[in-house]
Amino acid sequence: MRIEGLNSLPFTPVNGREEGRGESSFEAVLKDFLKEVNSQQLKAGEVEKALAEGRVKSFEEALFTVEKAELSLRLLVELRNKALESYQEIMRMQV
Repeated sequence: MRIEGLNSLPFTPVNGREEGRGESSFEAVLKDFLKEVNSQQLKAGEVEKALAEGRVKSFEEALFTVEKAELSLRLLVELRNKALESYQEIMRMQV
């Protein structure tokens, strides 16, 4: 029985980009996530303003939009904290 190498596996690109070519996939994913968080924060601000003015038709949708933006921001902050902790750990390593 012959065992094939990993090179024979089909490649599935992340976000339409191939890994290792052009812009790195981690960088692209991070940029896309930052843009998404920013747009969610802006949308949540608009919804909050509309809620204050009484122009909201569905309170549940408004609440969902605001909570989604808050959760995305929390995730972004945790990613930053983990990256900072990793950097500090690397800097403490003795070479």
